[in-house]
Amino acid sequence: MKRKMMLALLLTCALMPVMAQAFGNKDTWSSGWGQGVSEFVIKGPGQSQLSLTCDDSGTAPATIQFTDATGHDVSMDNEKTLQVRIDGGEAIDISESDSRVGENNLTLVWNALRTGKQVTVSGDSVRSATFTLNGAGKVLPAFGTHGCVSRASL
Repeated sequence: MKRKMMLALLLTCALMPVMAQAFGNKDTWSSGWGQGVSEFVIKGPGQSQLSLTCDDSGTAPATIQFTDATGHDVSMDNEKTLQVRIDGGEAIDISESDSRVGENNLTLVWNALRTGKQVTVSGDSVRSATFTLNGAGKVLPAFGTHGCVSRASL
């Protein structure tokens, strides 16, 4: 009996890191939660990924992080350029959310992600990538709810 329990425990521990790295689906929006933080993710070609996070208590700013197909990443509020184009429209700068302009851009982009068809993300030291927004409206909460707030509003 002890041997079976030890084997089950060993298998569980061995699979835990794999499950943690497997979050997110290619071309499908998914959400997860851990330690008071909600995360919304979509994966694309190669290592590309778009990740949005919210502190459920609203005491930390929402973040958007983009990883390109080669594994290089950039995130907002990190003194690097991060821009998005929703449905081929004008590029919107979401590099920072500490000012009213940055907060307005973040709100505009976040809510457009919920209703658009596709988003192209680019930034400093990364190659741009395009992700579908199909199903994003069912996964992403409206900005200003569920702890999704800008740095300027804190």
